[in-house]
Amino acid sequence: MFRGQDYDRETGRVKFSAKEVVPDFVFPKLDLALEIKLASDAGRMKEVIDEINADIRSYKKEYKHVLFVVYDIGSIRDEGEFRRDLESEDGISVLIIKH
Repeated sequence: MFRGQDYDRETGRVKFSAKEVVPDFVFPKLDLALEIKLASDAGRMKEVIDEINADIRSYKKEYKHVLFVVYDIGSIRDEGEFRRDLESEDGISVLIIKH
């Protein structure tokens, strides 16, 4: 894969209301935005859920597929419960990487 052709980093601004958001990575040919999150503790886990919900609304305006990679340092106990409602919309996937 070639940067600038197959993927790019922190490009693909999406305007949502009076705010602009920028995905961590975009894959234009796949119509995919990739966002990476860190869940470092229980409080941060709740913030990550809120951030993902906000990102879904924004990124789905521009991209058919959105993938969230959540790097978990022990705060997510039930992965299925964490992903269930977030993945209920078509084109949304959540991958949890446990540390």
